[in-house]
Amino acid sequence: MKLVWVLGGTFAGVSGAEVRAASRRNGASGLWLALEAHGVDATVLLAGLGTFLLWGLVRPWGMRFPRWTPLLRGRRVPRRLPLAPALLGAATLAPYGALGLAYQALATAGAVPVRRGDFPTAGDALLAGWIGVAAFAVYGSALAVAARSYWLRTRPRRPARR
Repeated sequence: MKLVWVLGGTFAGVSGAEVRAASRRNGASGLWLALEAHGVDATVLLAGLGTFLLWGLVRPWGMRFPRWTPLLRGRRVPRRLPLAPALLGAATLAPYGALGLAYQALATAGAVPVRRGDFPTAGDALLAGWIGVAAFAVYGSALAVAARSYWLRTRPRRPARR
């Protein structure tokens, strides 16, 4: 959704130009506005970093630095380096997404008002809301599962008792 807006497209009744205008009104820095002008949005960058973290937790190169990392190649990745952001992300994103899904369900049922914001209709705001909070819930849950897997695979081994 954000990628469509950043690239200048229209989604849920809002165009990329309207999103950029809202960024200017909200006081975004010149750096972020320059990046947006070239199709790069802060949330898209953060999603890319999050995807890199998630892959690192489940791929072998997440346990040993790959050969494309100068000075570190072949060394073990310190266990806390990927686990700290993964656990922090899981602890914040999964509950945020779950609560957001509950709110979206209530808004869809008409039990709470729909905040339209810059969206032309309440339906457009609901569509964008459902996509956004579902992404947070799924990504937060995936981080929790991947972090647990990484935690178990990298835990120190105890010597066998005789």
